[in-house]
Amino acid sequence: MIKTQFVACDHCDLLLDAPSLQEEQCALCPRCGHKISRLRKNLMSQLTAYGVTALILLALSNMFSLMTFNLSGNISEINLWQSALNLYFEQYKTLSLIVFIFIVIVPALVIALILFFIALIRLNHRPKALSNILRLIFGLLPWAMAEVFFVGVLVSLVKLVTIAQMNLGWSFWAYALFCVCYAKVLSLLDRYQLWSWLERGYAHDSL
Repeated sequence: MIKTQFVACDHCDLLLDAPSLQEEQCALCPRCGHKISRLRKNLMSQLTAYGVTALILLALSNMFSLMTFNLSGNISEINLWQSALNLYFEQYKTLSLIVFIFIVIVPALVIALILFFIALIRLNHRPKALSNILRLIFGLLPWAMAEVFFVGVLVSLVKLVTIAQMNLGWSFWAYALFCVCYAKVLSLLDRYQLWSWLERGYAHDSL
């Protein structure tokens, strides 16, 4: 059983007594003012909804064209997974693998683990390995770079649009919406609340 008697501030590492919050209350670090936790209404349902939506959008973003280039009559099309595959054929094999892992595999794994964690908590089934899954989720977060990749695509578009005619495909918009949903999941992810669920179980009236 996990005992959340103390919680450390993520910003300054100050060790604090575990906060007891009412719905919509927010606990702040008394030393640096960093947010420790916020008890949101229907947090578990929101995480589930945005997580499932994000996985669907990520799957769709790999099924269609990301964008189409028309340069002097030469038309070429690229998909999301081809952005990494092209690096492989350009002899950047290690880089292509890293790119695909960071922009597709790790974000999908993070969301899948969050949904799996929530499902087990809802079913009141808490195996010993569940605490390791929670540690893995927070350990993978810095390596999920979907939004970084998308910002890079937007920056590249500014230059490419001046040298070629471009059409954005369905995958572009699906991945853009995926990044929005993924960012929303990260904004809702509360380390203290998740550990509290692991300790106390699922409270239907507040989560």
